[in-house]
Amino acid sequence: MQAGVQGAWGVIPIHLNELSPDAVRSLFPGLGYQLGVLFGSPINTIEYALRDRFGYEWALTIFEGVTIAALVIVFAFGPEKKGKRFLVRAVSGDTS
Repeated sequence: MQAGVQGAWGVIPIHLNELSPDAVRSLFPGLGYQLGVLFGSPINTIEYALRDRFGYEWALTIFEGVTIAALVIVFAFGPEKKGKRFLVRAVSGDTS
């Protein structure tokens, strides 16, 4: 379970910043997280129902498996902008 949590706080924000267009770089990751919370809000209710049907351990296992599979799919098919420069330097000769 810790692998999924560490991914959420380490790798995913960097990946979102790489995908973000320059004009919305500060908006995109936060908006993505908030939409994730919105769409993920029914998870507790679903997991509670699964706990009653399969048991607590299996409910956690199912959700962690789905999370890891989703991360693998996103990272496998998402574009990577390796070497992208986030800071644009002034062109030589420009005094501003």
